[in-house]
Amino acid sequence: MSEHKDPKPSPQNSGDGWRVLSYLIGGVLLYGGIGFGLDRLFGTQFLVLVGIALGAGLSILLLNYRYGSRS
Repeated sequence: MSEHKDPKPSPQNSGDGWRVLSYLIGGVLLYGGIGFGLDRLFGTQFLVLVGIALGAGLSILLLNYRYGSRS
């Protein structure tokens, strides 16, 4: 059997946009969920917002480390 090769192979970084979006959404959901759980545990109403902000910030830092310029 002959192996079929794609005539136009995609570049190595073609999925970077989806990866960046998934990091941002994942960070917000993860830390927002942790904040929501802590809100339920402690009876507060602000930790979910802290978790969302922390998740977004940490995601941006991770993306800057991973994809930022290294000059």
